[in-house]
Formats: sequence, C-alpha cells, structure tokens
Amino acid sequence: MNRLFYKFLFISIGVFGFNNSMAQVEMFDESIQVKEEPKVLPYDSLTNMRTLRYGTKDKFSFTFDHLVGQTLLYLGDPYVTGRNRGGFKVGSYYKVVGTLPEDVGKGLYGRMILEDTLTHHKKEEGDLSCDKFNYQWLVVGHYEKMKALYVNKDFVYVGTKDVYLQYEWEKANHLINLKTDTVTKNIKEGTVWKCVGVQAKARKRSDDMDIDKRSPIVLIFDNSQYGKHYCYLEDNTGKPYHSFLDEKKPLVCGRFLLKSYYDNITKIAATDKARRKTVLTKKYGAANAVLILEGKVRLGMTKKMCEEAWGHPYSKNKSIGSWGIHEQWIYGNSYLYFEGDKLTSIQN
Repeated sequence: MNRLFYKFLFISIGVFGFNNSMAQVEMFDESIQVKEEPKVLPYDSLTNMRTLRYGTKDKFSFTFDHLVGQTLLYLGDPYVTGRNRGGFKVGSYYKVVGTLPEDVGKGLYGRMILEDTLTHHKKEEGDLSCDKFNYQWLVVGHYEKMKALYVNKDFVYVGTKDVYLQYEWEKANHLINLKTDTVTKNIKEGTVWKCVGVQAKARKRSDDMDIDKRSPIVLIFDNSQYGKHYCYLEDNTGKPYHSFLDEKKPLVCGRFLLKSYYDNITKIAATDKARRKTVLTKKYGAANAVLILEGKVRLGMTKKMCEEAWGHPYSKNKSIGSWGIHEQWIYGNSYLYFEGDKLTSIQN
C-alpha cells in the first residue's frame, strides 16, 4: 500500500475524528465461541494482516505499525504442533498496543505487542513466518469494513475468465455450497446473488491449505436457483483476486460484479452504446470515450470520467491541506485517488 494512502488516512482521521464502535465477528464454525464485543477503530485497508514498508527508498523496514490501536481476533494455526502459539487463545481478542524493532540476529521482524482485551496481559507476536499471520489473525476493523461494503447488496456472477487463479484446482478458489461444502461447477453467468453475510472461517488441518496465505474472511452469497454459497475474499497469496484487466473495476471474490454497475454497462452495450459513444466523444475525446464504454479508468482522467466508467463509488474520503484537495474513492477492493479533479493513483 503506497505512502500517499497512509498520509491521506492519518490526515482524514485528524480532520473527521473517527469514533470507536462495538463489533462482533460472526464465526463460520459455531463451535468457536466469541463472546466479547470489543471496541474497534475504523480500518481503511484492502488487506487484512500484511506488513507495510516504512522509511526512505534506500533505507526501509517492514512493520505492523499501521495496526497499532487495532483489535485482532486470534483464529489459531492448525499446522503448528507441540506448542500453543505463544499462549494465544483461539476466539480471543487482542489489541495491538505497540511494535518492537527488528532483531536481525534472531530473525525477528514485524513484531507486535499485543494486550488481551479481557485479562490485559501483554504478549509479543512476530517472526520470519509473519506472512502466515494473515490466516491466523483477523483485524476486526477490516472485517467490519467488509461487512459495510458488501452485505445486503446484489451482485452478478460473471465467472473467472479474466481472473488469475494460481491453483485453479483448489477448492478455496471456487464458489462453495454452504450446505454440502462442495464446489458448485457450471454456474450460469449473469445470475444474481445477494451477499447475506461476512464470516471468519478458522483454518483446519483437514482443509489442506498449508501453503495458502489468504485471510479467513469468507462472503456468504444466496441465489434462488443455487442456494447459499461461500467464497474467500482473497486468493492464496493473501491479496484480492488479481484481474488481467487492471483498469477495469475489480471483481468481488474474483467472480462477482455489483449489480448496479453490471446493469449499467450491459444496458449500454444492448441499447444506446452508439449514441452514448457520440456524447462521450464530444465531452472527453475518442480515446477516453472508448475506455469509458469498456468500463476502464486511467491516470489523468477527471472525477466525472471515472464515475462514467465505474459508476458511483461505495464511499468517498476527502482531505484538505496546504498541498491541496485529495480524495479517495472506494470501490470494494479498489481505491481511486484524486488530486484536485485528476486521477493520480489506482490501487487494487
């Protein structure tokens, strides 16, 4: 995640004064009891548990500094035997109260100081295996953000032909029937699904996902023909599914488009595409008109052009300072950044 984003986020927090709120993570496995409702800070990130680079171009380190103040839910590590992950309890909440400097001699970096939100006992977490933290821990603020973005919204299944799947045969890369826990194949493109829930699915050894770094967040979708299904929000690398078409609006879970956006581009394709192309060409030029009709955005586009291409964002954030006006538009697992009226960065 770029440094501009964090500059923007910290300034936004100072300007708008975020308030703490209560939250409760819904578990996929009901046998894991999570009773407490912790206070949660807003968390504006595309990913769950990843280290970020801090410092200059020539001298930098990777840390979890951006998590200080956030509440984490521990979901366990079934692949480690003979020890109890430093005494952390599955289903318990821990607040990140600080970070520790690197200890290269011991191979430690990205360490956090965690405080049990019930007992207030402090523990340390962090070592060279911290890339696995993404499935062991869940940032509650990130979970709450995903709920706000997706739940009770309608989506259209568009398939995965434009999505990179590193291990296409793995169950976790597909849409899975909630009742039978099996992959449903040959789902018809264009079917409408409603996101009815966001849950945390703790990893089990029987899942055969020991090299899989994706977060535990799964989205629950319902369709009148196929019934309820779930899919992971991230791919096996722990990042949102990567589209081969970076300038297009990203797919949710690598296979769904927000219905309002889908309806807009298909209506244009079926009815007044030629007329709209003429109007857009007159407004923005021929090259930009083609991009907009294809649902693509590019650096240098104006806000209006981006809105013509991607539709209304899920939400917007604005900061004003001596450097000018900066805006962040949120489209699920993608951000557009503007300086004044110009698109200056695309992040997905």
